Amino acid sequence: MKKLLTALTITSILLLLPSCEKKTENPFIGSWENSEITTYGSVVTTLTFRADMTMTFLMVVTVNDQSTPSITDYTYSFSDSQITVKAEGNPEETTDYMISGNSLVLSFGGMGLTTFTKI
Repeated sequence: MKKLLTALTITSILLLLPSCEKKTENPFIGSWENSEITTYGSVVTTLTFRADMTMTFLMVVTVNDQSTPSITDYTYSFSDSQITVKAEGNPEETTDYMISGNSLVLSFGGMGLTTFTKI
């Protein structure tokens, strides 16, 4: 009986171990914003990352009090240091990223290093 109890205990522990495995958290989930003022107006870029690995890129350009929005939907994936985004019908683009507190630093589309703040 003692051997059976020991075997059941060991089996139970082995079955429970995989459920305790830590899953990688997605540090991107949420909305991130960058605002820039130019001599001609302003540009506000908002990236919204969702848990289903989709992202929306919203850019609003304002010149002479007239705003023009531009929206693009992407899928994304990431590793410890790189993020890859892909819009339907376009090639994927990969870049390094850095997240520190509420700041996300990316370099996409020839924009140079851009810092976004979590909102």
